[in-house]
Amino acid sequence: MVMRFSGLDLNLLIALNALLEERSVTKAAQRLNSSQPAMSSALGKLREFFGDELLVRVGREMLPTAQAEFLQRPIAEVLAAIQNTMRAKPVFDPTIESRKFRVMMSDYMATIILPNLIERLRRDAPLIKVDVVPSDESMLSRLERGEIDLAISPEKYLSPDHPSEFVVEDGYVVVVDRSNKEIGDQITLEQYLAADHVVVKLSEDRSASFEDWFLEHVNVNRNYIVSVPIFSMVPSLIANTTMIATMHSMLANRLKQNFPIRVVEVPGSFPKIREMAQWHRLRDHDLGLAWFREELLSAAQKAANRNSPVKK
Repeated sequence: MVMRFSGLDLNLLIALNALLEERSVTKAAQRLNSSQPAMSSALGKLREFFGDELLVRVGREMLPTAQAEFLQRPIAEVLAAIQNTMRAKPVFDPTIESRKFRVMMSDYMATIILPNLIERLRRDAPLIKVDVVPSDESMLSRLERGEIDLAISPEKYLSPDHPSEFVVEDGYVVVVDRSNKEIGDQITLEQYLAADHVVVKLSEDRSASFEDWFLEHVNVNRNYIVSVPIFSMVPSLIANTTMIATMHSMLANRLKQNFPIRVVEVPGSFPKIREMAQWHRLRDHDLGLAWFREELLSAAQKAANRNSPVKK
């Protein structure tokens, strides 16, 4: 059945949404598994319906008109609402439901949360699957488009337009090679500044917030030798070297069980990091997602309770 709104069918709205987000007929066609001629035809019908060019070519780019920019967010929200309504059920029984949840999170959060979460799901919700999407700067746009169900992110990256809730708070520690003789049970600020560092940069736009804080409060750039895109790469680079790294306490204490590294208290008062869960506001009444969030928060709290203090 084709749904029509004053002569415009829902399929054309789906095409318009893809065209406005991709700003390319070819890419929009690929995204919808359609052909380029079919997408060009859809764009022609849309232009006729709205009485506007919608997308105009400027050099090698296709840019939206003012009318298209006005339409983009409402149309994305309408399509998301329809999709969420189709998914919604009046009850959710995790013991028999078959569903996949797509969660964007860093490998830090995945390492901390997933073991407890998956243990619970395998026991009590055997048909539930979890797809982890690597954390990057596309979080909010993918949340808006419904490509992810949930995002776990530091508080500073949240959108004010969507609901969120606290997941866990963590501190920072310094990680060194287990046999590092230059650093004992403690590290001074002078040693910290003189050392060669391994740092984590999740992306160009979302480097670890610790970097900005450190430069602002200490007014010194750390001398880093290598930057990596995920936290779990750090221990193997630290092992058998004199390099050091600043990591989240829960992650470092977990990884030291499998790598020849030591965990040392940071010199001075470093910031805490608050990880939050965020979802689309149209998913507030999704009983399945609400259940999944509760399970995820429980898994995070269990990990926090198990986090052992730094051993000196």
